[in-house]
Amino acid sequence: MGRSNHLLFAAVVVVTVGTTQQGLGIMAGDETALPADSPAIRLDTLGSGSPVNAVGSLAISSGGFSYKGSATAISPNWVLTAGHNFDLNDNGSPDGGLSINFNLPGFGTYVASSFYTCPGFTGFGNPSIQRDIGLLYFATPLPTGVLYPSLQGHLQVGNQVTLVGFGRSGYGNYGYTTDASLTDRRAGANVVDSFALDDQGGGFNALFRYDFDAPDTFGLAGGSLGNNVESLIGPGDSGGPLLVGDGTIFSIAGVSTFIEGYGGRFGDIGGGIVLAPYLDWIGDTTGLAIPEPFAGWLLVLGLLLLRCLPGRSVLAKNGR
Repeated sequence: MGRSNHLLFAAVVVVTVGTTQQGLGIMAGDETALPADSPAIRLDTLGSGSPVNAVGSLAISSGGFSYKGSATAISPNWVLTAGHNFDLNDNGSPDGGLSINFNLPGFGTYVASSFYTCPGFTGFGNPSIQRDIGLLYFATPLPTGVLYPSLQGHLQVGNQVTLVGFGRSGYGNYGYTTDASLTDRRAGANVVDSFALDDQGGGFNALFRYDFDAPDTFGLAGGSLGNNVESLIGPGDSGGPLLVGDGTIFSIAGVSTFIEGYGGRFGDIGGGIVLAPYLDWIGDTTGLAIPEPFAGWLLVLGLLLLRCLPGRSVLAKNGR
């Protein structure tokens, strides 16, 4: 009771180096726990040299309103995000007069030419939060050097996943302390706890969820990954990727779109759209063959994740 759904933009990356898992986090843990944590520790400052350099921020304008989101480039001309980033009036379609800039740290800012929402998307919570996926097309290609991830990630309960985004951050013991940003990219880790089936009778897993565990649950079954690892998305992270890996390859397995809880605190729940059921739509819309993972994605990812331990992150709607 008392919980509400919020749109989130984020993605997390995790890699194993020896016996130590390393990464960045969006929503930080308790600043007084051991090891201590903070939003500043979870920043990805590598710019174009980041293993997640395909993840950028969105500066969105529609009908006199401006807000922020997150997204991932999947080819030189196409970017994947949440459908609600195009749909402020929640009618399921891109708003008229929509203007979106895609900001890639270390590369620059690029203007989207057109927008597409997934068939069956009705607008956020109107009445469903399912099928909340969107695509942006760029007539002018993005620059060279972007590490486009594979879209073939597979999710199961118990998978450790990585979240990445530009949304609000803070501390799990008392909530958000920062604003969403066009430049501050953070990442974190969590574990998939459950799925919700397609609400149109398709019989497939359509939504994923994970919880933001407090550090005192570390070492317990289903508990925290560690104070400086466990993360949750926050407002402005909506549209960011959920990443999985098998030790050699990392792929996008989902898109972050919502949180349920009390403002980024321990016990809140993050979630989003399972990507696999919509790969045919992505291929049909973009004309792309679903790409194999780029080898450089793993190599640079390992370098980034050596810098800090992974954490869970929290996302919230439209970065407002």
